[in-house]
Amino acid sequence: MSLLMKMQTQLNDSIPGSAAELISVALDSGDIYSAAAVYGLADFHDKKLLAELLTAKRRDVLKLARWQHTPAEVLALFADVEDEAVRLRIDKNPATQTQTLSNLYRDEADISFITLIAKHANTSAEVLWQILHSSTATDLVRAVVKNPNTDAETLALVAEKFADQFDAELASHPATSADLLMRLYARGNEFVQAAVVAHKECPATLFTLAAKQESSLILRHLATNLHIDKRLTSRLALDKNYSVRRAAASHKNLPAWVLEQLVRDDSEYVRRVVAAREDLTAEMMNCLIADTDHWVRQWVALNSKLSDSQLYSLSQDEHKEVRRAVARNPKTNSALLSQLANDQEVWVRAAVANQPNTPASTLIILADMDDIDVLGGVAYNPKTPQKVLQRLSYSISADVRRAVILNNMAIRQTLLPLLDDPYYLNRMMLIQSRALSADDKWTLYDDPDPAVRFSLFTWFSRQYQQ
Repeated sequence: MSLLMKMQTQLNDSIPGSAAELISVALDSGDIYSAAAVYGLADFHDKKLLAELLTAKRRDVLKLARWQHTPAEVLALFADVEDEAVRLRIDKNPATQTQTLSNLYRDEADISFITLIAKHANTSAEVLWQILHSSTATDLVRAVVKNPNTDAETLALVAEKFADQFDAELASHPATSADLLMRLYARGNEFVQAAVVAHKECPATLFTLAAKQESSLILRHLATNLHIDKRLTSRLALDKNYSVRRAAASHKNLPAWVLEQLVRDDSEYVRRVVAAREDLTAEMMNCLIADTDHWVRQWVALNSKLSDSQLYSLSQDEHKEVRRAVARNPKTNSALLSQLANDQEVWVRAAVANQPNTPASTLIILADMDDIDVLGGVAYNPKTPQKVLQRLSYSISADVRRAVILNNMAIRQTLLPLLDDPYYLNRMMLIQSRALSADDKWTLYDDPDPAVRFSLFTWFSRQYQQ
């Protein structure tokens, strides 16, 4: 190796002391992923050099234009490239920002590309308004109506220009005004009316009209609206159709006397919804604990208001999912968790391993088991001793090693060997670790995986921006 190459290697191995040095390393490497990560950090002169690197090869531009992690500023740079394949990728990329989409629309003539812009989650309400005036193509208008950024004024124009062609989409859009919802309900079919009465802006006058309907579809959607009053909620919760009762069973306005009836409802689907509520009385929970449906018992087993005796009773359940739910309950005490750690079902033991209340002594026992789900839970648990974490960091399972990385209590000595982890995602996650120093992380600057290099240079860029 020449003296110049040795000096360059030593320079790269040393952590960059400034944003300028970080950018210099990215430029010297010729790596498009490192360059993309620091592009937003650069000044005018360095931006020009980085742009030359990023756009030098068409295949690189195509690759980054499609990659969902490419920074918005780099996608804006690519938007100036005269290439339909590049433009297609930018129009589809979820990271493309509002201003870039606006610029692309301004110069766009192809309706297929305009439709992609109309579908994009970052397209502004102003551009969507302009798109609506540019064409009456069905797919394009539907894309505008379904875009969550479309405003009430644009939606009203759609309703006016296209009669009832897009009523279903309009009835479901969060920005649809109360006035338009009234008109949609009046002229709509059963499905449109159902969407209207479930809308958060639905006028209260429509609640009364909808409540008189015999359609279970409409009543079911009405029952999900959080703005209906207690009286109407109670009425729907006692409807003859179980699907309506099920929809109403989770409503916050239900009075206790209605809940008492729903706890004993003929339909297990209704009782399952009730069992998931947090506002149950001890008597209601006792009733649900004895339910014949294991899904009901499973849902109530997660309730944080259960007593130790109720949790113990459920821990003896014949169905593994009920016992697992007990192991996941934040109120379950350490003694019961230690008992469940010996459960015959792996899925139950895995829940114990993931439970923050599980004592270290029990976690040490679980760490000697072979099942990956159990070991992953132990590796992630904040109460697991460091010696156990260090042993699990050498697990043959990438998932178990990753759980160690995600453990907030894992110390630097535990994590350092994982910088050489064979799985790229694990190395990438280490970049966000608070236990590792910047010098530790910089050892990944020439990692063989582009996602790791991009993540590292992005992390350092953020440090210099603070």
